[in-house]
Amino acid sequence: MVVCVLGLGISAYLTVVHYQGIAPICPAHAGIIDCEAVVTSQWSAILGVPVPVLGLVFFAGMAALQLPAAWRSRRQWVRVARMAGSVVSVGMILWLVYVELFLVGRICLWCTTVHVLTFALFCTTLFGTLATAPEPEAY
Repeated sequence: MVVCVLGLGISAYLTVVHYQGIAPICPAHAGIIDCEAVVTSQWSAILGVPVPVLGLVFFAGMAALQLPAAWRSRRQWVRVARMAGSVVSVGMILWLVYVELFLVGRICLWCTTVHVLTFALFCTTLFGTLATAPEPEAY
């Protein structure tokens, strides 16, 4: 849950930066590290939706699916949605890392932090799902 809150915070910050048209505060700005170049690139939106907005939606949805009540739920769709969201998110961060490294040629430390959080969320979701296999249904 902490990972989702941190991801929501960073996504919210980058969403504000996007809509206000300001440069993000870049913790380090040297050489390949250039947050502004990444968040203002042509790849900073997918189908017209800014990537940070997609991050907000993702982390908000995953936060709901990571609640203790969701983990206790016996509904299969909750388990599938949680795992599917995690898998899709890893695919997304692989694409975004590729974009940063090979298309933009710069790295955003805010984005990298979100990528690490997303991967951590995937790992905890995967291992949590494996560790909490549903009990077989009684006939």
